[in-house]
Amino acid sequence: MPLPTLPKAAKSSAPAQYLGFSLQQVRLCYYLLSVADGIAVSLEHIDDVGVHRPDGTALFEQAKSTLSGKNPASNKSEELWKTFGNWTETCVDSKIDPGKSEFRYYVSDTKPGALLAAISKADSPAEADKVLKRIKELFEQCETGTGCEPHLARFLKAGDAICRVIIQHCSFHAEADPVAAIRDRLNVLPVDAIDDFCAAAIGLAVDDMDELIRQGQTPAIEASAFRKRFWAFVRKHNFSNVLTPSIDAPEPQAIDRTLLGAPLFVRQLNAIEASNIMLVTAISDYMRTTADKVKWADDGAVYADSFSELDEQLVRRHLLVCDEVDDNHPVLPVPDRGRRVYRECSNTSIPLEGQTLPSYFIAGAFNCLAQTRRVGWHPDYLTLFPPE
Repeated sequence: MPLPTLPKAAKSSAPAQYLGFSLQQVRLCYYLLSVADGIAVSLEHIDDVGVHRPDGTALFEQAKSTLSGKNPASNKSEELWKTFGNWTETCVDSKIDPGKSEFRYYVSDTKPGALLAAISKADSPAEADKVLKRIKELFEQCETGTGCEPHLARFLKAGDAICRVIIQHCSFHAEADPVAAIRDRLNVLPVDAIDDFCAAAIGLAVDDMDELIRQGQTPAIEASAFRKRFWAFVRKHNFSNVLTPSIDAPEPQAIDRTLLGAPLFVRQLNAIEASNIMLVTAISDYMRTTADKVKWADDGAVYADSFSELDEQLVRRHLLVCDEVDDNHPVLPVPDRGRRVYRECSNTSIPLEGQTLPSYFIAGAFNCLAQTRRVGWHPDYLTLFPPE
């Protein structure tokens, strides 16, 4: 993917370590595991971390640690205004349109000063103007050539138009544990193995980046290619005998389209008055499970007949859950009974060929069975939903 040739952002002080890696490397890995296909992520190219989209727009992220004891998000932080000065100079020198960019100031575990908080909330030209006025007032109070004054001067030198747009497109993010965001991306894996997988993912990203630099190439990694390499690495080393997801959670638009189409498994859930959250989760589980079945069979990770064997186990489990709910809750209203059956079935834990399944898979498999009328949540589902 072609990337703009931009000046490297100035390095900050020595970065803190997370699982043996710098904060910037952790953020690189987070984006590689999170962004959509077709997007590339760079390290110390346009900023500490850069996210490059196919349409030419980009996200500039400056990542700061608080382990030094200083607050890089305070009103008079030299690091803060050095970042804003770098952003304006990058936009001017490289002819970057700040209106088509995002600027993120990421800090580990701290609260922003009043100015940065106001910047992060300013999402209109009028609000950005108010914040810019406050920044100018701060600049006037500073002693020339000391503290944050030189960096404020660099920022304001770009002119109100550019400063205003950067303010409007800037956001502040803080996390007590930066690695937690990566753990969340790997939450389908056993808890006791997640830190090992996190370290492996970050290390793979760093190795890929180092190789690009050694070859004199642009230091940017295509996210979908990285994810394929990472999950292949997991399968090869088989750290925890876990089947890995074939796709990320579907986009809201894809879920909305499925909801609008009202396939049978969705109508089965509507029959028991499922909440919107339950419907959205069920659709996501169904889509991911369907994709996993195809991918795992194609890759040879699972023998195709094993899915049929799992389905038989789930059908038996459904019958047992229905009997148990009828015995223990005989006067429960039908919608409540149906939702209880669905939840109990979804919480079932069964391995596939001795391998641990992603957390969503069993619920998705039950919805696949509901789609073909092999199970249902309403007691009269066979009558309510005759064969089509």
